[in-house]
Amino acid sequence: MNNYSDHNVSGHQEPLFGFSPYFVYPLASLCILIVVVAIIGNLMVSYAILANRNLRNNPTNLLLLSLAVSDLLTVTLAVPFDIEALFLSGEWKHGKTMCVTFLTVYLITVPTSIFTLLAISVDRYKTLKDPLGRFRRSQLITKRRSLIVIALIWSYCILWALLPIIGWRDRSVEPIYNGACSVHYTIVYNLLTSIMNFIFPLLLTCGFYILIYLIARKHHKVTKTGGFPSTFKPTKEEGKMYTKNIKAAKTTAMFVVVMFLCWQPFTYFSIVANLIGDTWEPYPFELYMVLLMLGYLNSALNPFLFAFRNKRFQSVYRKLLRSITLGQFNSLGTVRQRSTFSQSTSNSQIAEEENRVVRLQSIKSKQ
Repeated sequence: MNNYSDHNVSGHQEPLFGFSPYFVYPLASLCILIVVVAIIGNLMVSYAILANRNLRNNPTNLLLLSLAVSDLLTVTLAVPFDIEALFLSGEWKHGKTMCVTFLTVYLITVPTSIFTLLAISVDRYKTLKDPLGRFRRSQLITKRRSLIVIALIWSYCILWALLPIIGWRDRSVEPIYNGACSVHYTIVYNLLTSIMNFIFPLLLTCGFYILIYLIARKHHKVTKTGGFPSTFKPTKEEGKMYTKNIKAAKTTAMFVVVMFLCWQPFTYFSIVANLIGDTWEPYPFELYMVLLMLGYLNSALNPFLFAFRNKRFQSVYRKLLRSITLGQFNSLGTVRQRSTFSQSTSNSQIAEEENRVVRLQSIKSKQ
């Protein structure tokens, strides 16, 4: 997938022009608001995880940190150039190197966010799916495994984004064409990027949450009727723990829906534009920009959907605000907690209802 119409989404070789002020100023204002909110929100998420030992040592929170970093890179290295392009009718004034960097960053950071979400959804699903006995004996997500997953995601996205620089593009056309930033990717690369890095991982993530929904519905029926399997009778506390895991999964599902609604319209638009090519006249530049900014909106919403709903994160934020108010910027204290896998995964609950340790458990299903 490509970013911006002069990125050659449809093969057009003309810079943008003719935007009405009534279109430019409202959309630019919205984009600036997105950038400000996204920077503040994702910086707070990153700070909370890095400054608090309990949050930092949690495997799932490391995935959230990776998500926050990718969102920060998106709104600081990609969105500002799109805002500028609104006012300059697509004219690029920053040279070839920055043009290539701009497009490459976009192709790295957005898929990274999507694949990170997929990793979180797999963690949520396996947590609720595994029988209790197996769950206690094996750790699905450890800190080391989480770091490996993050490294693999970033490595893949960086490598894929660098393929056009290595040579998978039309070398006969310069990156700056007709005054616009336009790295001419091949149609095959564009389509593969849209399908492999946007549509497929998002649909796969949605598939996992459909399975999570089925587990949650089954759990609701079981707890309502009290008909637990005879092979496993959970204690009252274990039942509460499992219920909290269901709530955490539901909160993460909200994130999936938001990301799907933000990025899928632009993804399908990009595919259609590539298939139609130069025959799409007049090209709907305004629609393109609106759908692109809708995708960028996701970077501003992520902190609110995840960390700002978590009481542990809220506690860190309150300490940070108190420190700033008092003119003190001390490191945030942490409370020593038991180092067990069930403890570790409970810290990863996306929307915790109580500020206490909750061990992730799953109820053994009837075979």
